[in-house]
Amino acid sequence: MLLDRLNDVLRQAVQTLDSGSVPALRWEVPKDHNFGDLSSPVAFKLAAQQRRSPPEVAQRLITLVRQHSEAPALRGCVERVEHKGGFVNVWLSHRALLRVLAQVRREGARYGHGRFGGGRSVLIEFVSANPTGPLSVAHGRQAAVGDALAQILRSQGCRVTTEYYLNDEGRQIELLGRSLLLRCKEQLGQPEPLPEGGYQGLYLIEQAKACVKHQGARLLEQPPEWFMEEAMTEQSARIKHDLARFGLRFDRWVSQRALRHSERIDQALGELARRDLLYEQDGATWFASTRFGDDKDRVVKKQTGELTYLAPDIAYHRWKFQRGYHQVINLWGPDHHGYISRVKAAVAALGFPAERLIVRIVQLVTLSRQGKPVPMSKREGEFVTFREVLDEVGVDATRFFYLMRTMESHLDFDLDLAASQSQDNPVYYVQYAHARIWSILSYARRQVPWWRRLGPPQRSRLTEPEERLLLRQLVQFPMITEACARALEPQGLTVYLQRLAELFHVFYTKHRVVTEDIARSRARLALVDATRIVLANGLHLLGVSAPRRM
Repeated sequence: MLLDRLNDVLRQAVQTLDSGSVPALRWEVPKDHNFGDLSSPVAFKLAAQQRRSPPEVAQRLITLVRQHSEAPALRGCVERVEHKGGFVNVWLSHRALLRVLAQVRREGARYGHGRFGGGRSVLIEFVSANPTGPLSVAHGRQAAVGDALAQILRSQGCRVTTEYYLNDEGRQIELLGRSLLLRCKEQLGQPEPLPEGGYQGLYLIEQAKACVKHQGARLLEQPPEWFMEEAMTEQSARIKHDLARFGLRFDRWVSQRALRHSERIDQALGELARRDLLYEQDGATWFASTRFGDDKDRVVKKQTGELTYLAPDIAYHRWKFQRGYHQVINLWGPDHHGYISRVKAAVAALGFPAERLIVRIVQLVTLSRQGKPVPMSKREGEFVTFREVLDEVGVDATRFFYLMRTMESHLDFDLDLAASQSQDNPVYYVQYAHARIWSILSYARRQVPWWRRLGPPQRSRLTEPEERLLLRQLVQFPMITEACARALEPQGLTVYLQRLAELFHVFYTKHRVVTEDIARSRARLALVDATRIVLANGLHLLGVSAPRRM
């Protein structure tokens, strides 16, 4: 299509200018439309090789781009080419913009899909909260980011598997079971203080009441393992329920307990031992992770013979790579930042390419109401869990707000704004644009039902500045989706959709769509229909609904 042809033109220009290896090429979207419809920074990459300044290289490139853009496949599509500060900037002709309008309506739900992924298999592990209590608001952000990223990568030709790693054994599960047992005793009139580090949440009191109601005093005859299993099963079910409500269903759930029973942990540690990367010191077993860039060696087995948290994680990542994925992505919370180097060291130590493991940190969330922070401790009327945020503002607003900042930036979640139905609410603003277009199209079906049946509309009628800005924004959508996939960052899509909605609302305010001018009406109906398609496609990638009425 048009962008592919322009990439070919740029590649030909670079090859003519430099016979060496061609750097990665792609067009970008200038933030200021005064710098063109498309822009490329390739001159900066070539400048060092050629020992020239970027503006000088860019000047030579635009001469070649102008020549190549006169090829039959692109003739008349490029209005002008200029350079600014080393960037090669291209303005598309009106003819080119109108071609894209036809492309959007022809491809429909597939407009914005690309071939960047090339069929690569990708595993994304995210959320992976311990089944010891409700999901936090931070876990909810990881859910939104991971799910949107998976959808975007799929749209670009990647084969994506989403995975949740369930830490269902160990010290925290023992404490959970002990806490439930003591809450049951409390309900039966035998109160005891919770152990140090025990779980004090109201959710365990509710579960204890249900257990006592079902079994009565004979409940205390159950062994400790029963309480561990009962508590963990209940919390796992609640986590799955909340994620399903959010529209997220993982392709695979991996149990740490199952990992141990499969002997994968012993096999992974055995592999490290065969590579002479384990040693004994002070009665413990250490992994020589400093040989692979870690700041210190790590214990994998304590003096007591108990495994540390790192041991199953090594086995889990070994299994990830054994399954043959081209890329393994982990989305972790900030409390795991210091864990990255040791896991990457383990991957390299086991003989896998460490660069194929990408770990991204999803930062914490601060809730605010009326401009004031909401304390994260549980009090009457205050929100501390993911479920309570969903109850207050709904799935769509929660998803969109979680994605409005880059994942590695702290997020201030304004509960009042997210719950409001006003144009100040970004998700409402975008969804309202989509609903308004459906209203226009419904009106057109009643007033001019023939408008779709007369062949291609006279798109040359779309000459107003607001129409050109809308067309230009539609052109950029495939570039935005690819850029989000390359950066592994969905946030750019929320910015794009807000801008598209803004341009549509401005256009609609200034121009009537259905008028007595039949040709102009049909052209504008085609434009707003294409805008509807792109709004719906973008919202779908974010997991947000595209309502027809609001």
